[in-house]
Amino acid sequence: MITLIALLGQIAAPIAEKLEIKVDGVERSAIVYRASKPSGKVSPIVFVFHGFTGNAAQAAFSYPVHKEWPQATVVYPQGLQVELLGRKAPGWQIAPNMAGDRDVKFFDALVRDLKRADPNKPKQLFTCGMSNGAIFSYVLLTERSSDLAAAAPVAGYAAPAFRRAKAKPILIVHGKTDPLIPLSMAEASLNQARKNNQTQETGKEWQPGYTIFAGKSGNDVIWHEHPGGHTWPNDVTGAIVKFFQSVVAKS
Repeated sequence: MITLIALLGQIAAPIAEKLEIKVDGVERSAIVYRASKPSGKVSPIVFVFHGFTGNAAQAAFSYPVHKEWPQATVVYPQGLQVELLGRKAPGWQIAPNMAGDRDVKFFDALVRDLKRADPNKPKQLFTCGMSNGAIFSYVLLTERSSDLAAAAPVAGYAAPAFRRAKAKPILIVHGKTDPLIPLSMAEASLNQARKNNQTQETGKEWQPGYTIFAGKSGNDVIWHEHPGGHTWPNDVTGAIVKFFQSVVAKS
């Protein structure tokens, strides 16, 4: 069932949709901003996953991909309770096959619903997320590589299963002084992504502060190490949109 909601006090406009879907008997929801402008040959759909203890409305406010890219449909899913760091709060599975893959199934259900609502154009699916949401984006890259066009995890890391992910363009963002997920874990994920994508050894500047490693068949890996901690810097949303748009332009 779809109802209209206004994120009063957080996002005054435009009005968003609340999409509700049952998955294995459990009611799941997401905030959806439909593409407001023509998008060309394909319809991009971007999934933005909040971090542990976060929520969909907070993600839409803090990481407003929909404002940067009105030509895309942008989806902010709501996580269920998970136990991480010794407490329970909303979040996502951190590896394939956890909790019956309930969040991967949720992603599949959202994709089916969104495609059914607009069947006339081919879709390109993108995923990004913060912290636990970034970790889940790596899970989707592992489990749903064939469905995704690209990914952009921020302040996360990849589970060991990521080594079997198919090559896909990826932008990885991490803080040098992150106290929750050490930079070394993100660097290990970067190294695995470069192996998956068979990138060149030497990178070059993509934009200030970002290094791009050219990958086989256009599956590039971009790395951004910022001086901060466990955060999504203000300029990162624009960089992610630019990256995703570059993937669409190549299609």
